[in-house]
Amino acid sequence: YGWQPFTNTLQLGLYTALVGTVLVMLLAWAQEKGRHFAWLRQLLHLLAMLSLAVPGMVLGLGYIFFFNGAGLLGNLYGTLYGTLPLMVLSCVIHYYTVGHMTALTSLQQLPNELELVAISLRISLWKAFWRVTLPASLPALLEIFIYLFVNAMTTTSAVIFLYSSDSVLASIAVLNMEDSGDTAAAAAMATLILLAAATVKLLQLFLSRALLDRTQR
Repeated sequence: YGWQPFTNTLQLGLYTALVGTVLVMLLAWAQEKGRHFAWLRQLLHLLAMLSLAVPGMVLGLGYIFFFNGAGLLGNLYGTLYGTLPLMVLSCVIHYYTVGHMTALTSLQQLPNELELVAISLRISLWKAFWRVTLPASLPALLEIFIYLFVNAMTTTSAVIFLYSSDSVLASIAVLNMEDSGDTAAAAAMATLILLAAATVKLLQLFLSRALLDRTQR
């Protein structure tokens, strides 16, 4: 397989972590700090919890059955199948629940009067979110990022039905090489996954210490 599965896995982990962290934080903030459409916020919470109850293999099969039809959905699946965006979408949905609960817990620790003070000072909620809420929630955001990155690098069940020969991942390559009896190459690829995840975790620790010293004041 060479280096292609490893580079594909790094891209999947990075894009999943970036897209997932932004999506988790925005939706958790809308649910926790929103003041209108209570039924919509309850529905959002239900959908966030639902992904935890769906096994990864069922999720991958669901993508095939949903898109593999006639008409627009069939054409869309034919375009997306085997591409990185579809696997990123699958990983974000698969591991969304834990990040959502982490973000909710972080937001619930902030005082409820924060938005009221912003309104009284004629400061937009988006500006208060960017200047106060986001820096205060930075530790949780970094944990969500590393959680999504590591799980996307090691997942097999959610993406084993969605990859092509050009987008094969390192975790799937490990399974294929082990099945073919190439144990040494499988062990080497697994070691690369471990080293990459550990390196990113160390970078996150150093980065979080530098950012927290600046923002938590």
